[in-house]
Amino acid sequence: IMKSFIEEFQNDHEKNSETVICVCGPSGAGKGTVGKTIADKLNLNFYSAGDFFRDLAEEKDMTVEELSEEADKDTDIQVDRRTLEKGLKEDCVIESRISAWVLGSYADFKIYITAEIDERAKRVKSSLKDRKAEEAGDIEEVKNRIEKRDEDNYRRYQEYYGIDMRDVTKFDLVID
Repeated sequence: IMKSFIEEFQNDHEKNSETVICVCGPSGAGKGTVGKTIADKLNLNFYSAGDFFRDLAEEKDMTVEELSEEADKDTDIQVDRRTLEKGLKEDCVIESRISAWVLGSYADFKIYITAEIDERAKRVKSSLKDRKAEEAGDIEEVKNRIEKRDEDNYRRYQEYYGIDMRDVTKFDLVID
């Protein structure tokens, strides 16, 4: 029986896709870069939970920052439901912190990517600098924000779904 590893999504679902690859990991680990590369090489669509979050903000006529400030369990469930629906509907690569748990056994291959915090901070700082120089801050500031975000995400997903994001045993491939 195929099912999500998250109770809220364990209803009966029909999978109409043949290839679903999940790429998970913490902030700045390289999920998006690896996910896009795999999608390009395999000629699959690429999706990011961040895109689903931005779409939700737009639908609510809010900025991403506004939705982030008010986000609650319902917001996460809406984003995660979109992750599940996309994976069930079409061949794709989906990048998010918890797509492997959301898609569960519907995912054909699950990859977890991580990197040392200093490297992740450099990547995030570079990405922020490309988008909004004033948000970049110094490397220690970025590192502190990442560590706080990672801890907040860990606690939130543990509370909401009872999953341990640090448990990588469900993954087919772990890359550090």
